[in-house]
Amino acid sequence: MKIVLMIIAVAWPGIALAEAPGATAPLKPTIEEGVAAFAVRAPDEGSPFFSQRQAAQYALSESGREQTAEDSVDVFPRVKNSPNSASGMLTGFFTEMFSSIRWETFRSEPTTEKLKLDPEEFSLGDRNEVEAVYSIRNNTKKIIRLKFDTTQHIDMMTMDGSGKVLEQWSNDRSFEPREGLVVINPKERIEYREKIATRDFQGGESYSLKAEVVGYPDYTTVRTVSPSP
Repeated sequence: MKIVLMIIAVAWPGIALAEAPGATAPLKPTIEEGVAAFAVRAPDEGSPFFSQRQAAQYALSESGREQTAEDSVDVFPRVKNSPNSASGMLTGFFTEMFSSIRWETFRSEPTTEKLKLDPEEFSLGDRNEVEAVYSIRNNTKKIIRLKFDTTQHIDMMTMDGSGKVLEQWSNDRSFEPREGLVVINPKERIEYREKIATRDFQGGESYSLKAEVVGYPDYTTVRTVSPSP
């Protein structure tokens, strides 16, 4: 029997034999070695799946199971759909990148205001007034309603180079205290034709003509005119 066991031990050295009397017992792993085998390790910073943590640090205490207080800030794997998850960080990146773009710059203006003169070029020697055509176009798909407390709907004024008002269209006119409503349909416009006095103009000088809707400052427009002598 002893001879058979010796042959098996020689042929298969990896087979553990029953502990013989007087034999030395195999060494058992220490607690530290066992803990190290199952310890949670921080991810490799060179890995493409690595994301920067918020100063989380991992450390083992004497028992090999306690973590430092900082570790509670961010642990792996990250919580799904949280701000620190991969999808959350990607969403935050694009949100921050596109937040600086002012999207309204790519949209058309709700209305277009224009102020034209008839004629556009004139001589002060030939006329002491000029016709001004003030138009408001609705560029939206909705109806624009303009409400007024009196029969005055617009006003116009002329200013010199320093901004001083030389003439205001409404000063020498009277208006009734009657409420009114003006409707501008989508893609349509309204026009107001009025006379602008030029008696205070001087040839070769530049002047500003301003037209506005009473009570609606967003519909104001200003243009420059330079009459000849």
